[in-house]
Amino acid sequence: MRQLAGRALEPTYPTIASVLARAIARAGHDVTDACSRRSCLVMAPHPDDETLGAAVTIMRKLEAGTPVHVLVASDGSKWPPGDPAVVKAERARELRAATGLLGLAPEAVTALAFVDAELDGSDPALVAALRDAVRAVAPAEVLVTSELDPHDDHAALGSAARRALAGTGVRLLAYPVWQWDRPARLLRMLRRTPRPELVCTAGYVERKQAAIAAYGSQLSSEPDEDSGEGLNRRFLRRFTGPYEVFFPVPE
Repeated sequence: MRQLAGRALEPTYPTIASVLARAIARAGHDVTDACSRRSCLVMAPHPDDETLGAAVTIMRKLEAGTPVHVLVASDGSKWPPGDPAVVKAERARELRAATGLLGLAPEAVTALAFVDAELDGSDPALVAALRDAVRAVAPAEVLVTSELDPHDDHAALGSAARRALAGTGVRLLAYPVWQWDRPARLLRMLRRTPRPELVCTAGYVERKQAAIAAYGSQLSSEPDEDSGEGLNRRFLRRFTGPYEVFFPVPE
């Protein structure tokens, strides 16, 4: 019954997401200046999530001379459909291109070898790999997808990051991705953390759009339709608004 009700409400999701975006902007705390001075490790479940969720934040930090490292947990080999080895190579190429556009040097990007769509089954090894990365990079803060993200890989990485950072004193913040397509999850994030942190995107949106465009394999061939094949323009607009949004995660 709950699934049927959810499907019935799907046509209203874009409107609800827009209302929530405005509520987040009103409730949020602009940390643009302070954020630019905090060293950072950005964790992404797949090549492209780091750009969707945190591209402007990465660029602002780098331009302030602040160290940033990106870690991508999975190989991206399951989308688009095809030979996994070929898809994996293409996603790796896109990751290099996109992060290069953001200003990251190749040595500031780490790609782990976990298999796409299988992060949930890699839990102990994933936690250990993230813990090692945090020790090596020694960031002031970590940005990662949320445990409340409806995508299993995204939720698994958020959970693993929380456990990897336990007791370290490193700030952990979650950025929404697929919650924009499932706004009830976004509302749950806002209820848990009623004062999200906002990073202003003014002056950086075109560069972020160019970095997103580097992930050509992930973009919908029908950009204005909900075809289920890749990221469409309606969805991508959520990532080029006036702010990037981060929800502090308590230990």
